[in-house]
Amino acid sequence: MGRKSNYSESYKREAVAKAEASGNVSQTARELGISNKSLHAWIKQYGEPLDIDNASVKELSARVRQLERQLAMREGQIEVLKKAIGIVSEAEGNGSR
Repeated sequence: MGRKSNYSESYKREAVAKAEASGNVSQTARELGISNKSLHAWIKQYGEPLDIDNASVKELSARVRQLERQLAMREGQIEVLKKAIGIVSEAEGNGSR
């Protein structure tokens, strides 16, 4: 069962619009006093897909920066997981757990 939100739909939509305009979700979340996780969920739910044909250079640049940050974060997560797999595999190979 999900929890009841303390925020109205209009507030969530305004937060999403602000995050999309700034291009920095973390900073927007800090400014609004909400968690990154909540804001990302709201963006997924209420965010408007970027219309590439009609988007301004500023909007496209912000989107590229956002995607580059997400990519860097995912690459970091992958590296951590690779190291963890290596450690576990090495421990199993040595016969210890």
